[in-house]
Amino acid sequence: MALAVHLRGTTLEGGGQLLRIAIGVSALTGIPIEITDIRGNRSGGGGLKMQHLSAVNWLGTVCKADMTGAEQKSKNLYFAPSTDRIGSFQGYREHTLSDGNTVADVQISQSTPGSIGLVLQAILPFLIFSGSSLSTPKENDVNTEPKPIHIKISGGTNVSHSPSSDYISQVLLPTLSRIGIPSIVLQLHSRGWTHGRTQIGALSFTITPLSPKTILPSFTLSERGNIQSLKATILAPKACEDHFRRELDTVLSKRHSAIFGSGEASIEMNFEDSRHDKRFYLLLVATSTNGHRLGRDWLYDRKLAHGKLDVTISKLVKQVVNEIVAEIENGGCVDEYMRDQLIVFQALTKGKSFVDGGRLKDGSSVPSSLHARTAEWVVNEILGVEFDGKGGCEGIGLTAGEIYSSRQSEKLVEEVENLKI
Repeated sequence: MALAVHLRGTTLEGGGQLLRIAIGVSALTGIPIEITDIRGNRSGGGGLKMQHLSAVNWLGTVCKADMTGAEQKSKNLYFAPSTDRIGSFQGYREHTLSDGNTVADVQISQSTPGSIGLVLQAILPFLIFSGSSLSTPKENDVNTEPKPIHIKISGGTNVSHSPSSDYISQVLLPTLSRIGIPSIVLQLHSRGWTHGRTQIGALSFTITPLSPKTILPSFTLSERGNIQSLKATILAPKACEDHFRRELDTVLSKRHSAIFGSGEASIEMNFEDSRHDKRFYLLLVATSTNGHRLGRDWLYDRKLAHGKLDVTISKLVKQVVNEIVAEIENGGCVDEYMRDQLIVFQALTKGKSFVDGGRLKDGSSVPSSLHARTAEWVVNEILGVEFDGKGGCEGIGLTAGEIYSSRQSEKLVEEVENLKI
């Protein structure tokens, strides 16, 4: 067993991002990790929460990991995947669709409205690169196309400081498709909220893994183009619909040139009743002429003044509009939050990938966010890949189904033998 890579949980962002990236990469590559002082930069004492354990325990099961510290409030975690793939998917069963195709059904259930999007972030690289291990109708025939995996996750779909189901479907999944990830289909069963009355919801994702022994080629996201359309997704009490639409229309009219330049405006507004007077959410997605998508949103988390819903709506609209305008003016192909979601995939591709995150007024690259720098640090510590500070990274060229730790061991043996010579 290789020595575990030690990661101090207070590094940079010092929260759940570090943990999710680390266990996802460890489970996928077979490289053992040890994280100490987990979420040490968070108030309330840090440690593992139930939403973190959902991903940790599921990944630990499927990669048959040796784990210690996988319990609520634990501040230390040892996670050592087996190199003898593969374990059993929790709740795994096969299901035949009406079109005759077979999918692998998997479920991850959370007892609280913990963010479904953050659970997905932790497990998605494993599903894409190692999910083909479920495809064994011909006794591990590597030429067999992998079955799609239908995974249902319960928890929160609209949770503060995490990707909503709306952002996932409108920004994350289309962007992953652009970089070469097989198409992922999202189905919203019910919304889960942390605001207002606590409510657990559910999302399903149909994911087609990469075929065995294939790679994810390097990708380039550049030359964004002009913004040609803007889509607004509004979740709020039904009684606020007309007011919300008027306020958004007014603010967008004032910022027309900042969003569309001299081009024509194509604006779509979709409203959904949030079914609670304390649930207000707005997502704006700008799409460019070259198909790149930028998104900014806010699940309103400030005190709601009684009888002053107009103030709440005004603050929400102005902040989200200002943020999407700032993203557009930077000229990047991805928004701040999408940028850190791509770090892992840049590290796993074969060749150098590049993501244009935009430019400042002086012409320099927009600095990576704290979350993105944390993701870069984690993959550097575990895989040795380095980012150039401008959005570029030379990946390890992981092959689907490969246990990367075995490749590292073979390389180490070869280096030792060369030294003897």
